[in-house]
Amino acid sequence: MSFIEKNLSNNEVVLYKAKLHWIIYLRGIFWAALGLLIGSASYAACGLLFTVGVISFIMAIIVNQSSEFAVTNKRVILKTGLIKRKFCEIQLNKSEGLQIEEGMLGRILGFGKVRITSGGVVELFSPIANPFEFKKQINNAIEGSFNMNLVSA
Repeated sequence: MSFIEKNLSNNEVVLYKAKLHWIIYLRGIFWAALGLLIGSASYAACGLLFTVGVISFIMAIIVNQSSEFAVTNKRVILKTGLIKRKFCEIQLNKSEGLQIEEGMLGRILGFGKVRITSGGVVELFSPIANPFEFKKQINNAIEGSFNMNLVSA
């Protein structure tokens, strides 16, 4: 059971989960491949670069496994970190702003930075896969909670 699922309130349901983009693994792959490519020139450099690449790749796996981004029928929940945890929770009725930044590579590969504003606090999460789908799901949840409030009134 995930961190988010363990911390849902009564009658709260996860509507959408976002993930980090696979590009987080690219740095580790690059260094490991570079180490293997120059292996014939210097064993020490090969070993060092390959080790840096493997460690970077393992760190990316840990970051990916310890990051959760979800939209529920009541709030948006964003959590990163394994030892040092960063947690952001925004009630749907109190969310003020959501910005998405996509560079050229992000547009091509489908990732971007998601910046959420609430109560003057700005939280940045990156690189989120399919950031516009995440934004769409947040907007749908806000609209759904607004409609539920009208029905219950």
